[in-house]
Amino acid sequence: MTSQNKHRIAALLALAIGLMTIVEGGSVLLGIETKTYHVLSWLVQYNVVMGFVSMVAGIGLWMEKKWAAMVARIILVCHGAVFLSLGGMHLLGKTVAIVSIMAMLFRTGVWIVINFMIRGKGQEGKE
Repeated sequence: MTSQNKHRIAALLALAIGLMTIVEGGSVLLGIETKTYHVLSWLVQYNVVMGFVSMVAGIGLWMEKKWAAMVARIILVCHGAVFLSLGGMHLLGKTVAIVSIMAMLFRTGVWIVINFMIRGKGQEGKE
């Protein structure tokens, strides 16, 4: 598989997860959808913001921009940190929905895959 194809697949993953996150989180923030479990408002806000950042990263990856690889790494680190903090909160007995932990695990996993796909020579993109 060529570097360009890997970037395109990674870009489509980033765009898809970003769009799904914006739609899901946005519907909760706008009151269109209510959840039957405890919702952490800061987590929903974080997810929506990161959904937009994911869209930017996806566009940059599609265009093979150098900065897009750094944005992808930053997203992975942020998601990993939030995932670990949610797990820690749960272990400390705080109210955290398991579905929120699993969703963050999924997002983190997708960004691990994206970063794996764009590593190495593929990161030598355009300014």
